[in-house]
Amino acid sequence: MKKDNTTTQKIAKVKGRAMIHWVGKKPLEVVQSYPAQLCESFGTTKPIETPSFEALDKNWSNLLFHGDNKEILSTLLVNGFRGKIDLIYIDPPFDSGADYVRKVELRGTDKKIGGEEQNIIEQTQYTDIWANDNYLQFMYERLILLRELLSEKGSIYVHLSSHKSHYLKLLLDEVFGQNQDGKESGFQDEIIWYCGRTGAGHTSLPVSHNVIFRYTKSFGSVAVWHKPTTAYTKEEIKEFKKDEDGYYYTR
Repeated sequence: MKKDNTTTQKIAKVKGRAMIHWVGKKPLEVVQSYPAQLCESFGTTKPIETPSFEALDKNWSNLLFHGDNKEILSTLLVNGFRGKIDLIYIDPPFDSGADYVRKVELRGTDKKIGGEEQNIIEQTQYTDIWANDNYLQFMYERLILLRELLSEKGSIYVHLSSHKSHYLKLLLDEVFGQNQDGKESGFQDEIIWYCGRTGAGHTSLPVSHNVIFRYTKSFGSVAVWHKPTTAYTKEEIKEFKKDEDGYYYTR
């Protein structure tokens, strides 16, 4: 989907949960959205021209949007997705201080010129280098929009590295809530994903994990939660013992 023709969308204010401040911090009150334009479709002969929630509610098809994610989030709000999304997973920039590049092979003509080889150039795909204040404002605006889209029973998972996870935890507390009138907070879980050791240097330990924060929009037991379960390994089963009442336990 592509977009053109602007529309503005009002955003609900986050109420009184200021947790972190930075230079240039400002609330997101109005954001532009652009009507989506269909680029291509797969597996259907009658693609939906306007991806509204009403049109997709009873006959869902997956959508891939191309464009600025802030504007696309606003487009979804305009098209009826506000408060309708049960599950959001984002893998935002880590602020890793790296440029991500791809290698592009330049092919010449069919005629070979003596001593000339095919050239490889590196083209920057995107940069993950930010001024700290800009990064926080970037994430703040998008988290506010994501909260608008999340349903009352929904959850959002935010996948981060150690570079900015501590800052983003405070931002998430501000947007989704740390506590409210003594009830359960928007924060639910900090998931540690072991991803293998990488990048060991002479002055630091190797990186071995990422962090995934889970937040909910509601302050109670409304949010949908399916407890993850996996089969026990043979090694784990060997550790089980049975007590006199027939219950299994492990030391």
